[in-house]
Amino acid sequence: MSHSDAFPYAGVLASLDAGDFAGLAAELVDTLQKREALHALLKAAEAVHRAAVGTTQVADALRRDQKFVRPGPPSPHLVRLRQQQAAARQATNQARQAFIVAADAWIRVFGFAVPPKIRLESYAEGWLRELADMIEAKPPG
Repeated sequence: MSHSDAFPYAGVLASLDAGDFAGLAAELVDTLQKREALHALLKAAEAVHRAAVGTTQVADALRRDQKFVRPGPPSPHLVRLRQQQAAARQATNQARQAFIVAADAWIRVFGFAVPPKIRLESYAEGWLRELADMIEAKPPG
């Protein structure tokens, strides 16, 4: 995995996994329900990220290898890549669905109101970016 393929909220997720809430605002982790909802949202976001990276990698390999295809039936290698691409797309769709479920639970636990005409997943993704920015901007100590 290259640096650009790294999960952007890995630090926050690792802190929650370790039970270290020092870098997070108290109102985000003051109850078990909030900690669990935030953790589930981050785990689901990580799964979406992993699936998207996998889909991109398979698509890149397929694009690269299809340049040199000869006329006739596809090679076993290309068939395998197409099967991997289909599986990667399915994994991405399942991860997105799990993210929406986690985001819905997170919204309810935190009592947020999603603005009209904004998709739930877009709202959650934006909130996660703001959370990461807040944590990065916070001085250590």
